[in-house]
Amino acid sequence: MFHVTRKLLTIAAAVAALGGTGGGAALAATSASASVSLPRCYSQNISAALHGAETGRGNHVGFILTLTNDGQRSCSLYGYPGLGLQDWNHHALPSHTFWGSTWFDRDPGRQFIVLSPGETASASLAFSTGATRGAVNAAYLVVTPPNDYGHEVVGPFSRSMTVPIYHGNLYVTAMAYHTPHP
Repeated sequence: MFHVTRKLLTIAAAVAALGGTGGGAALAATSASASVSLPRCYSQNISAALHGAETGRGNHVGFILTLTNDGQRSCSLYGYPGLGLQDWNHHALPSHTFWGSTWFDRDPGRQFIVLSPGETASASLAFSTGATRGAVNAAYLVVTPPNDYGHEVVGPFSRSMTVPIYHGNLYVTAMAYHTPHP
């Protein structure tokens, strides 16, 4: 199913008007103005979820983090989600987020994403786990959409126990239209 957005229509009109003759700068300006006029996705219109747990060597754990537009209008994402950790009582825990490739997926880099109502973008999320000194025992993941201050709480990671995350270090790729599920 194809979703036509205002940005795509604006770009198509610009390409037709330029006729392919020296219009690259004008096309870039049109695309930039379309991105400014489209509101960003706010946490109150986005739902966050984790899918497809996988494990790797060295106690590495990975998930696909998804953000779905639950609103009535299209919205935009650009960049990396903010991440944090909470205990069972929803108190913040020490954590550090690293943007880039994970052990499971290559970073696609920042890209402008338009989500129509019901559409989903995803990122690869990874961390090291195990009962080691310096582990942060987390129950929930806090997710902030790119360029927003509000957040969604996802979890718990497990129904009966916390997950020890090495030094609270979380690794995440930029949001993309599609990150392959394991």
